[in-house]
Amino acid sequence: MAPSTSNSASNSAEELSEQEFGPSGIALSPYRFPTGWFIVAFSSELGAGEVKRVHYFGEELVLFRTASGRVHALDAYCQHLGANLGVGGTVEGEHIVCPWHGWQWRGDGTNALIPYSKIGCKKNVRIRSYPSIQWYGFILVWQERHGRPPYWQPPVLPELETNEYYPLHPHTRMLNRVKVHPQMIIENAADPYHVQYVHKAASPANTASFEVSGYHLHATVNANFGGGRTKTWLTPNGPVDAKIVYDNYSLGLGIVRFPSELVATVQVTGQTPVDEDYTDYFYTQASIREPGDAGDVPTGRAARFLALQQEVIKQDFFTWENMKYLEKPNLAPEEARDYAALRRWAHRFYPGAQTSPADFGYTADGLPDSAASKA
Repeated sequence: MAPSTSNSASNSAEELSEQEFGPSGIALSPYRFPTGWFIVAFSSELGAGEVKRVHYFGEELVLFRTASGRVHALDAYCQHLGANLGVGGTVEGEHIVCPWHGWQWRGDGTNALIPYSKIGCKKNVRIRSYPSIQWYGFILVWQERHGRPPYWQPPVLPELETNEYYPLHPHTRMLNRVKVHPQMIIENAADPYHVQYVHKAASPANTASFEVSGYHLHATVNANFGGGRTKTWLTPNGPVDAKIVYDNYSLGLGIVRFPSELVATVQVTGQTPVDEDYTDYFYTQASIREPGDAGDVPTGRAARFLALQQEVIKQDFFTWENMKYLEKPNLAPEEARDYAALRRWAHRFYPGAQTSPADFGYTADGLPDSAASKA
């Protein structure tokens, strides 16, 4: 007797999941801190001459802004006797000053001054420094397991280069500490089907395109808004089939764009690992201005869309905080390829305990690989 159509379809789905994930699945790296640019603070939190203590990547760090306005990030501990520079440390000119004995350190981590010593400084002593930049109102640091330099730079966001959108800061920002690995947050880009169940959409969303290249993931999702209702505040002319665009840059930075058929909006998120269990989830968004509104505070539909999206983001937290990563999940055929592609892409951002010529983004001599930056 020939097998039933339903059994054949089920077997086909199982074969696709097996084919994409392999017999042993795709493991989550035991090293929890991926390579990339990560948000560690809002720029406005660190004025000239100020010091900020933060804890990320399982380490104590210190941020400081020099008199000239440059921002630097160092391991927090003074290499004299181990004082935490983020607790009582001060800034003098372009240096951070240890509160215990006044040793001064440059932004690159080198020792600048021992104020009471005839030797002046110790040229061979250095605190680990993290490349740091300011980007659209955020302070970013480059995290790489072996301290190698960045092989790419954060993207330009055209919407934020004009005055057509409300400012990204300070009225739209939100920060939540969530018990989740940052990769789980990024996996939302391969999971349009949760929208109907977690976010209570009237109909399922579906992935229109999904591509990974270099450090960049790009996906588009088709989703219906206002389904089953004649009109809503968001869809005053009736239901809208909208294309939502996801761009992720390594695992640290996420950009989501909503179209003008709703409210033209760019969301910026940061997924920064605090330690092996927790992630700080930074969130901001900029929507196109209401007609005639030149102010900084979103109003009208832009304000309502902000409030809506902040609540939508939080709806994912309960799943993330209570889930278990499955190395070999059982997926429907509609899901398998994109999930597997995302996990294989993510795996490149976890270098091993020893540097290797095969490490993504770097040449055999440890320099940035120009091929990796062409994403």
